[in-house]
Amino acid sequence: MDRILTFYLEGELFGVDIGLVKEINRKINYIEVPGAPKHIVGLYNMRGQVVTIFDVACILHDRKSHIPEGPTCIVLKNNDSANEYLGFVVDRPGDVLDVNDQWRQPLPENLENEYGQYIKEVVRLEDELAAVLDIHRILG
Repeated sequence: MDRILTFYLEGELFGVDIGLVKEINRKINYIEVPGAPKHIVGLYNMRGQVVTIFDVACILHDRKSHIPEGPTCIVLKNNDSANEYLGFVVDRPGDVLDVNDQWRQPLPENLENEYGQYIKEVVRLEDELAAVLDIHRILG
């Protein structure tokens, strides 16, 4: 059984492996980076560590999404060889869920397009579906 952190992006439920998550920060203040690609929201100072903030919704839908003032950010763990932290903004965090194998579904073949390349699997919940993101592929 694995655990995922769920969150909402533009009204859709997504998930990410909880083992990749360092922390969730609400109402962050960040600076925009002039000339940065449209999927880079900006830089955030997390207790002295600079975090590059991504707009995952922009990457998934190939359009800039609306980032509210003081957004919520999921900061990912960095690997030991990197001194760089990455994070992404979400509309709102959800829950940490223990996922049974029976809940897992592969992505339907008709969705294996540009959007589908970023989805590892779909998890069937009681009354909705969560698309589990391949965060390494998205931010890699």
